[in-house]
Amino acid sequence: MSVMEKSELESIIIEAINKCADENGWANLAKMGAFMRKKGVKYGRLSRLLKEFEHLVEIRIDDSIQPPVAYAKLMEES
Repeated sequence: MSVMEKSELESIIIEAINKCADENGWANLAKMGAFMRKKGVKYGRLSRLLKEFEHLVEIRIDDSIQPPVAYAKLMEES
């Protein structure tokens, strides 16, 4: 697959968070990654990719468990 447009990638990120989110809106990055790969998105580390979308996505790391688990949530619209 060719390089995706940023707007297309943004749409897939939103869809992934919505599909994988818990009742509080947080989506496990591992589940998001599996969903995004099925959509043809290629990336190295999902957390690095999501840093390009800081206007859209909030990241949280739960390091109270080992190994730590990363979550993403859509930013609240103000």
